[in-house]
Amino acid sequence: MKFQPHPTISSLLVLASIVALAGALSPAAAQTRRWNRQEDFVLFTGDQVPTLLGAEVRDLHLYTCGRAGFRAIPFQVDKRDQEGRYVFPNEKIRDPLRDGTRLDANDELVFMAKDGGEACPEPVWAEAATRGVAMELRDPLDDGRAWVYLFDQPGAEPPQTEDYVRHRIENNKELISSDQYEIGQQLGVTYYDWLRIRKPDGSFSPDLLNRTKVGLRARLLNVGIPINVPEKDMKSVTLGVIDGPVRVIRDEVDLVKIKALGLDWETEAFYTYYGNGHISPMEANVPVNLHKLFLDINFYWAMDLNESLLGAIFRNQANPRGVTLDGQAHANLDTKSDTSYLTVSGPQGGMVDALVLDQTLSQLLVRTTLVREELANPDSPDEHPGQLLVGYWVKSSSHMPKGVYHWQLYHYYPYPFSEGKVQEVLNMVEKPLQLSIRPLASPEAAP
Repeated sequence: MKFQPHPTISSLLVLASIVALAGALSPAAAQTRRWNRQEDFVLFTGDQVPTLLGAEVRDLHLYTCGRAGFRAIPFQVDKRDQEGRYVFPNEKIRDPLRDGTRLDANDELVFMAKDGGEACPEPVWAEAATRGVAMELRDPLDDGRAWVYLFDQPGAEPPQTEDYVRHRIENNKELISSDQYEIGQQLGVTYYDWLRIRKPDGSFSPDLLNRTKVGLRARLLNVGIPINVPEKDMKSVTLGVIDGPVRVIRDEVDLVKIKALGLDWETEAFYTYYGNGHISPMEANVPVNLHKLFLDINFYWAMDLNESLLGAIFRNQANPRGVTLDGQAHANLDTKSDTSYLTVSGPQGGMVDALVLDQTLSQLLVRTTLVREELANPDSPDEHPGQLLVGYWVKSSSHMPKGVYHWQLYHYYPYPFSEGKVQEVLNMVEKPLQLSIRPLASPEAAP
């Protein structure tokens, strides 16, 4: 079995959270912003703004309209090459200038939906602009509307905007930080071992995480020999980083070893971080029917939390009433029903995690509850002894034929946290925003 990187996996998965209706927007007088969606990012590609193709990326600036006129908002363009791979400014394997500096059809443009503003009265035009587009956001849940304006302004000084998320390397640790969370991992390992989130009082929590755990457990057909591939048997390398004001993208390659079979394979993913959370999109290219090799196949993903979260409440789709994480076993937990999300919340803040499977995988796998509170049972390497696990057992419900499968993990840290934020995160996938785009005419072109 070999896992293959997918050059465009990030855009394929993220674009699922937006429906583009280019050309549907009509000119109008000033309209009032009515907007409730605070967690969504908005991602579109260059082919959705054909009048801006060929513009120098550094000259593209995004604005909202208010009483004082235009206000620049955080916005970035991420280049992709002809193969669909992201172009990282610091990558060493490929030429970082291979895709040029101008906007292409497959380049990705991204901003946060919460930054949308009022609709400007016509005519709309920014100083020094040579071309531009108006963009209307629509929330299908309540028909809420907000607007942004994108202009090509050759030679203009880049406007100063907020930097929502930042990447750094410090003390042999790769860290991603924002105003709502900070997450990190030691260089060379595949798992996170550091997480701080914003507390209800506005301060930051201490580190809450021993490490994330992910792996495969199966038994070989005919002989029944168990196969266990924990995250400790995986190594990683970061091939490149894009650090923009709206998101950070890390290209990580992981080497996975199955010691019992003497097999190695590689996985690759483009981990994407926003100011309020991050997404782990993955693709597996399975060349054979796995049930020709294994009796059963189980995957797991979990967070091994530390004692700082004792007293927090765990909830998920199968257990909506929740349980208190207190170091004790919980016999009344539903560990058989499918569950697509979980939350952990308390005095240290709150987090929402969602495991999203593609249509094929959702027919083949069942996501069940994984909670293990064994504070006297260490699992090295642990900074905090004992286990306080919350996550998913993902069990195969039928034969997995060869093919290409996609899944993604959403990890969000809303502030302030409420249980209502769970549905807001799920809406990003289940009720995607709609985006309408129309080109603007310059004042010089008016009759």
